[in-house]
Amino acid sequence: MATLYELTGSYHKLLELSEDTDPTLFADTMDSITDAIDDKAVGYAKVDKELAKDEAALKKEAQRLTARAHAIANNRKRLKENLQLAMEETSTPKIKTPEFTIYIQKNNPSVNIVDEHDIPAYLFETKQVIDKKKISSLLKEGKDVPGAELTRSESLRIR
Repeated sequence: MATLYELTGSYHKLLELSEDTDPTLFADTMDSITDAIDDKAVGYAKVDKELAKDEAALKKEAQRLTARAHAIANNRKRLKENLQLAMEETSTPKIKTPEFTIYIQKNNPSVNIVDEHDIPAYLFETKQVIDKKKISSLLKEGKDVPGAELTRSESLRIR
């Protein structure tokens, strides 16, 4: 069976020769190419459906693995918190063994925001975000928006 690329090329050649060819021969050849493209399109659609199933299964598995990773991370955090609490309660700042050295370290200072409203304005970051929905509605109304234009693309749908 010919590839979709080959069928498309045959279709283009047939269109180029359409003026010089016998109308009956042209119609028969055209039908055979169209049928082949239809068959190929059905095959592509079937492969697409299988790939969609695989994609969904992989996403579900990724969610399961992410949840498991979070559970393991939480267990590690609790384990370390329990060990730190025990070391602090027993006044043991450091435990040294042939396998591990375990100690309590002071962290770098971190900022704790007590009341956001009391923070001066110059200490806030402001981000400029383009409002594409507003630009779209203005352009649809026929208004000019410098630096923007409406474009319409096409995509393949399989039902």
